[in-house]
Amino acid sequence: MAKPDNNDSPQSSALVAREVARLILTGVWREGTTLPREIELASRFDVSRASIREALSLLKAKGLIASKQKAGTHVRARIDWNMLDEELLNWTLSELPTREFAKQLLEIRRIVEPEACAICAVRGSDEDFARIERAYRGMDAAGMDRLAYAEPDLQFHRGILIATGNDFLIAFGATVAAALRMSFNMSTQNPGAPRKSLPYHRAVLDAIWARDPDAARQAMHKLMDLTEQNIISALSRQRKKDAEDDNARTRRTR
Repeated sequence: MAKPDNNDSPQSSALVAREVARLILTGVWREGTTLPREIELASRFDVSRASIREALSLLKAKGLIASKQKAGTHVRARIDWNMLDEELLNWTLSELPTREFAKQLLEIRRIVEPEACAICAVRGSDEDFARIERAYRGMDAAGMDRLAYAEPDLQFHRGILIATGNDFLIAFGATVAAALRMSFNMSTQNPGAPRKSLPYHRAVLDAIWARDPDAARQAMHKLMDLTEQNIISALSRQRKKDAEDDNARTRRTR
């Protein structure tokens, strides 16, 4: 039974939004599917209709769903989803860490980050470069601790975007952050991966300090090459582990 309106915790609508998004992202509710009515959703998730309305509004803003008068609320086509929305990206990554999705994120990083490096090298201030340098030193100080490495790695890449002075590139930082988390979680499954990437980050930083846009662009491309290799390796290892686990389960049920 649904709760009375205004009788939920403040987090209720956010939790419902994520769960509905999960059903959409995993294909349980496919493109074109009409969602259950508000009262049915409220009963299903044991929240008030007010929370359901807030959750649906959040998902509409992300492009996942749309409403039509007398036709109810339906799942929109995937091409209409706002995949640059940071929250939607994070939800997708948690549900669908597939090779294809990883490839798409890496493609968008390749389009944006090398050129951002070139712009940064030309337009950035010494203060901008010092901020990127501090992030690099944080990565170096993390040693083999991959969790300690993650935050300065993110600040390194965000620092480059900020140094461009381009509002659109700076706004892209949320997408880079989500992509970096995915890349990092996958690539750092390879032993010593964070440490091995340090020279590549240093090459990017040196080219930026030298104010050499071509060298900065090429250095970032090489860093992207290394990231791609690490992700492919991690995904291959995960597929092998999944296959072994499936075989083990099959043997136990015989």
